[in-house]
Amino acid sequence: MAGFAVVMTIFTYGIIGIFSAAVLSLILFSLARRKLRDEGRTDRGLIVKAAVAPFLGLAWLVVALLIHVQVSNRLAHQDCGLSGDPYVTLPNGYEVGSHNTYDGYIRAPGSQTDVPIAGPGYVRSIINLHLADDKFTGTQFDFKTSSVRRFTFDTHTQVFQSALEGPLSWDAANDKAQLGDESYWKIYARYRHRWPTYVLLILIVAGEGAIGLWIRRSWTTKPSLSLEDHPTSFAP
Repeated sequence: MAGFAVVMTIFTYGIIGIFSAAVLSLILFSLARRKLRDEGRTDRGLIVKAAVAPFLGLAWLVVALLIHVQVSNRLAHQDCGLSGDPYVTLPNGYEVGSHNTYDGYIRAPGSQTDVPIAGPGYVRSIINLHLADDKFTGTQFDFKTSSVRRFTFDTHTQVFQSALEGPLSWDAANDKAQLGDESYWKIYARYRHRWPTYVLLILIVAGEGAIGLWIRRSWTTKPSLSLEDHPTSFAP
């Protein structure tokens, strides 16, 4: 459901963006025509630029977001912030994330999570999580027994140990996993890099600023006059 929510959010903002660009395009188109009419000249280039500029701005926003995704995934080794499967990579190479936002997990470099809630190089269904002395400790929800069990995972040996803690409903376990003081999201937030967001902001400001400067120069620059504009200027 979280992945679907992300898709719907992107779709909604996309529709809003297209509608806003269309409205702004009509406004700039009308202003450009009025400007040319008041100045008594024709300049189709200005009209075209005025109408196209908002859509160029929207297109650059999409490009900037796509670049942000690649920077986050390939350079920062984390999700871009718009994913239904958020994750971060810890300094020791282990990944802390959440499948579909509700299934917390840790996994060793090169490992893949599977159906069991614990397996070679990974632990899933995490509620609480701590990292100290190269060991993960915490609790996880066991769907088979509808109970919570405490676990230890050694990052050096990848040895997993667990012990039953007590029964608990999935709703209560999920509330702790999402909002608890010891939630695995705390480690996620602690190791999440902020600089990819700054890169995104710089891209947006630089690109949108360049488009704004381009349309402003077109708006204030008048075309040079040709001989056809003053056919008698050089008459004897």
